[in-house]
Amino acid sequence: MLIEANIDALVGPTHHFGGLGVGNVASRDHRFQVSHPRQAALQGLRKAALVAGLGVPQFVWLPPVRPRLDLLEQLGFDGPLDQQLATAMDTDPTVLSAVFSSAFMWAANAATVTPAVDAADGRLHISPANLISSLHRGCEAEERQADLQDFFGDLCHEPNGSVRVHDPLPPWVPLRDEGAANHMRLCNSQGNLGINLFVYGEAEETLPTRFFPRQTLACCQALARRHQLDPAHTFFIQQHPDAISAGVFHNDVIATSHEHLLIHHEMAFLDARPQLDLLESSFLQRTGKPLLRIEVASSELSLADAVASYFFNSQIVTPQPASGSTTEQTRMVLICPDHCHEIEPARQLIERLIADHRVPIDAVHYVPLRESMSGGGGPACLRLRVSLQPADLERLPHRLRVTDETVERLSILIEQHYPERLELSDFRCGQRVRELMDATVAFRRQVLQ
Repeated sequence: MLIEANIDALVGPTHHFGGLGVGNVASRDHRFQVSHPRQAALQGLRKAALVAGLGVPQFVWLPPVRPRLDLLEQLGFDGPLDQQLATAMDTDPTVLSAVFSSAFMWAANAATVTPAVDAADGRLHISPANLISSLHRGCEAEERQADLQDFFGDLCHEPNGSVRVHDPLPPWVPLRDEGAANHMRLCNSQGNLGINLFVYGEAEETLPTRFFPRQTLACCQALARRHQLDPAHTFFIQQHPDAISAGVFHNDVIATSHEHLLIHHEMAFLDARPQLDLLESSFLQRTGKPLLRIEVASSELSLADAVASYFFNSQIVTPQPASGSTTEQTRMVLICPDHCHEIEPARQLIERLIADHRVPIDAVHYVPLRESMSGGGGPACLRLRVSLQPADLERLPHRLRVTDETVERLSILIEQHYPERLELSDFRCGQRVRELMDATVAFRRQVLQ
């Protein structure tokens, strides 16, 4: 039996709203507004603690150091730090925002993951995303590759280790890759029989969209090949151009899945009925159990409300009872941003799903993620899912596993090192920038010591 673990990326001290997310309506609408890094980090940590409290193995990644001053130099901003910052602020504040970006907090974009049971060589494959669609995220690929190698340690460094961390795909525009946000794995409840679904926004012949499509078919096919997936149980479906134009920049803004459950908007995919029928047949053949596919109509939840509420970016988890517990196990739990409770069509949809005995969701938790949502990321954006054997799970770094003690310690350090508020103008001041860099270094050092 495989165990699904979640890795959430902690928000960094330079969290701000640069409005740089391509096709991301929330990011655009909150451009250069005041941000609250301390609140953002605590909100994300509490969401991770909720998942851990449901018995799901939960880990965190620490924020890399920002700003990336080396990028300022590469882009032609010379001289002492104060001069670099002032010139960038006055001539190109978008670039200045990019080098301070905390968008690494959205771990769903960090990589695409294939469990060992799906790969022909019997190893867990991980490909860090190259993220070249966005000015502020392309520099993350090498950082996350190093994080993944450190996180899995001997599992990927041993000669015949059970984990293989690949290089990111080449940074070529036709291979732009946004990670697990455009990949879904459907499987049985034990996790050991599954099929893989990749969703792309652009192919050789693509209908025009209002926004630049951030995932390509060529990228998805390359990932499937290098992860050694069985073509008979691997599917590629195109995202609907109208959804992209409405602000659905990733598939996880318009579809979600967990085990044998797939929920998607009727406008999620383009001309996909034959492929979805084949997907259902393949799932039944592979697992012996029917796929439960729920299509949400526009009349129930419009594209605009789907984007505003981030309902499809909710997390679905299967709670695990504590050892020795006699309490009957809840089937699945939905973790939604509190926007879903405030937007009436989304709330009614959730209530309908929970009331439907055919749908294995028994409860919902609404979580406050205002700071993340204002940048265009909900609960599912903040986490990367990894399914692995229990023995391998026990070899992951315990100091990064979320427990009550970990949450208490991280909360204290966040309160100590993170600023309460930030404006883009704060990045003009060299002293302020040094303080932010020192805060990240001190935070990381104290967590890891």
